[in-house]
Amino acid sequence: MAENGHAGKRLRVRWQFAAVFTNSTLRPQPSVRSGGARQGRLFRYSGLVSLFKGLQSIILALWIAQAALGYMKGYLPLGEKELSARFPLHTVCREFVPWGAQQGIRIGTIGVRFLEPNKIQFSGPDLAGKNWTVTAGGLMGGALYSADLDHNGRTDLMYASFTGGNGLAPPMHVLTLMFDSTGRPVLSEMDGYFETDVRGLKDLLDLDGDGRAELIRQSFDDGYWITSLYEARDARWRIIHGQHADRQYPMYTRFTKRANRNPTIPAPGRHPVEDNLSNDFDTASPALNLENVQWANVQQSGDPLLRFSNGRNCAAVGWYSTAAVVIDTPQRRIAATLGAPEEAKMILDEIVRSRIPVHVAGSRRNRTGTKPSAGWCSVEMVWGANNTKLP
Repeated sequence: MAENGHAGKRLRVRWQFAAVFTNSTLRPQPSVRSGGARQGRLFRYSGLVSLFKGLQSIILALWIAQAALGYMKGYLPLGEKELSARFPLHTVCREFVPWGAQQGIRIGTIGVRFLEPNKIQFSGPDLAGKNWTVTAGGLMGGALYSADLDHNGRTDLMYASFTGGNGLAPPMHVLTLMFDSTGRPVLSEMDGYFETDVRGLKDLLDLDGDGRAELIRQSFDDGYWITSLYEARDARWRIIHGQHADRQYPMYTRFTKRANRNPTIPAPGRHPVEDNLSNDFDTASPALNLENVQWANVQQSGDPLLRFSNGRNCAAVGWYSTAAVVIDTPQRRIAATLGAPEEAKMILDEIVRSRIPVHVAGSRRNRTGTKPSAGWCSVEMVWGANNTKLP
């Protein structure tokens, strides 16, 4: 078993479900010919049938996701007391979807709206009145939450959205905007086996009681479930390696034919590799130049290849489309994930053209082989800082 396309492909057709709600059959145009009223009724009937089928598809996708989540949680090596240490979230909108009447929403000075096709965009002013914009994949819609995740006195945003994935494909993405000291957002997106309820995101905890949120993420590799922990600090998600509260991270549980919550050490010959989806860059490392971008069809799971001035060619993995790119200048901050490929490519092209220095963060394991590859390089964040400080 491996976490790849054969084990469980993310449904690329998921947005066909959404399309039935925005299809023109739901908004028939008046006919200038006789019988136009009857034709309009037929259009409306066709639209209602499509609407019903779309609802059926979404309900089925959500049911599959919930069934899969129950299975994955059987390998989560945390006790009920730990899982009950929920981090409090304010629900801004429980059902924020691209096909509803509510196409946009305002949260204070921040605007949130859906773009065609399949995108969500956040925008607003920073503390100096300069504009920022974040564009990402909207997926099948989801829930909007707010909270001060990193305990810095500024309200942050979370968008938990469904992918429609099946099998081992993660059924949910969590997009986070944490606001730094300038009032600009630091973007992060993670895929995972996350779960929501009426209180918010069940995987968002405060295990050590310090008022900072922690995000539990599970992944599977080489026969083991890997439990990773991220802590919100200084507007970024920092991956925890080592002791935190009462546990050592990451934790490994062996895949068996029944639920197994007992953490273990991987057996000799096994090499489960943890993804690092942190957006916490090493500020002590010198900035690089992005010399070339070999673009790929992200919508067909292609991986754009980025060549840096240190001689490394690193992939931005298109399969999950969570990798983010940013340009930060004194006048603006623009950011996008690969879930918004046109915006992401535009940002990367500007970084290359203007020779904007970059810092990189995060990495995903190589899923093309059965063993770790020393030459593999991937990035989850490319931050172009043009006369600005890193957050």
